[in-house]
Amino acid sequence: MAIIKFIKSKLFVGLCLLIVLTPTAFSKPSNSLLPFGWSKIKDMSNIKAINKKCYFDYSLAYTDLDIENSIKNCPLASSDSTSDSDTPENIEKEESVSEKKIYLYQSEQFSLFLEEFSLNLRGEPISDPTSYDAYDKISRYILFLEKDNQIVDHLTVSWFEIGDSGFTDGLSFYIDKKFNIFIINHGVTDLGDWLRLWAHYKIDLKNLKFEAIKVKTESEQMNFPDNLIVFANSNYDKNSVQRCKQEFNTECNNQNTYKYYFNEVKKNTTLLVKKSQASKNAFSLFKKKLDRSCLTMPRFDYIKGGPFSYFHDLYSCEIEGLKQELIRIEKELAKK
Repeated sequence: MAIIKFIKSKLFVGLCLLIVLTPTAFSKPSNSLLPFGWSKIKDMSNIKAINKKCYFDYSLAYTDLDIENSIKNCPLASSDSTSDSDTPENIEKEESVSEKKIYLYQSEQFSLFLEEFSLNLRGEPISDPTSYDAYDKISRYILFLEKDNQIVDHLTVSWFEIGDSGFTDGLSFYIDKKFNIFIINHGVTDLGDWLRLWAHYKIDLKNLKFEAIKVKTESEQMNFPDNLIVFANSNYDKNSVQRCKQEFNTECNNQNTYKYYFNEVKKNTTLLVKKSQASKNAFSLFKKKLDRSCLTMPRFDYIKGGPFSYFHDLYSCEIEGLKQELIRIEKELAKK
């Protein structure tokens, strides 16, 4: 019963994080409501350290004090996580047809507003969210850039799902006064709170679009526009990855396969340099060019029961580029 009680308390925290965004809280447009959101998010880029602090196995013996200490130590679960002094508390409901919008910033150059879009459990839009229980819908919030009453860009910054077992999954966000946007993907299971992704965006004021700065997971870091770093994996098995070359297998388009081809290209480029057939910085130049072409603008929209498609597409692009470069280098090395 303690785990159920705990998860219910976590659901309450998650729902509280969204309460300022519900239709009953939307306000008349003002010059600026920034900063807005959960300010702690900007400092949550060390995903591995946070997950270590937040891990708690409820299948083992524990006491109420153990749970209390776990919540206190976990940045995602601390009881004051919803009491963010940066979040406006004096927002009044707008008595108009735009009750699902909240303007966070307005100027002659552009406007920035949030709008709610609710989905059913099949990921389909629903017209009347109030007729659905919290367990039967996904509340999604999209941030829009507007110029001369025309939407010029958009970014999903928040969604919240309660699974069949009462576990949660969602996005939370924070926007500061300088238009830095921070997003995390996090939730709760019977192993405590988890953090999967941290992302930093900024508004490109010249071109009026959202611009990715950095995205981090436990496996990789993307520094935009041209630097993908895949972290070392203790489970990397070169032999199992080599088998992926023999036949097409979508499961092979992952970090391990990427690492295999990355190492092969780097090793063979070094051989090419030794034969004076390539410049000393040939590999770094190739890698920079490949990353620039594969690192597209990441948008982490809600996908029912599945991982973000962005990473599959990223690794497919990177692996294909590495394969083609390896073929080219091997042909060069074969020349007498």
